[in-house]
Amino acid sequence: MRYQEIKENYDSQDWEHEKRELDLYIMNDSELYRQRFMPILMNLARKMKRGVYDHKQAPKLWQYLVDAGAKQYVQEFGGTIRQQFPVEARRELAQQLADEQYEMLQAGEYSEVTGYDPQKQEA
Repeated sequence: MRYQEIKENYDSQDWEHEKRELDLYIMNDSELYRQRFMPILMNLARKMKRGVYDHKQAPKLWQYLVDAGAKQYVQEFGGTIRQQFPVEARRELAQQLADEQYEMLQAGEYSEVTGYDPQKQEA
């Protein structure tokens, strides 16, 4: 195969398996959940409560969690971060997490934990 063909195959991948694997690992690891996930969620809830939340900036926060999860995954199971979870896959996962968690915050899923309840804000 020529370089161009390899690059086209690499660029056309959707990375669904890699994203799903990393997502499951992050959500099921208690340290990552407690030390990274919840602080990010609390931070975003505070921003939403104050009215300064910017959804375009949210994936940057989730990227820290995704990168930490990828690093921990590779330490536990071997390989390299670039091989297991390419940059594109990690960016897509960070965007996906930002979108999912924004919807859940808006729905009031974390209202007891974060103190942010959008239904009470509207009333």
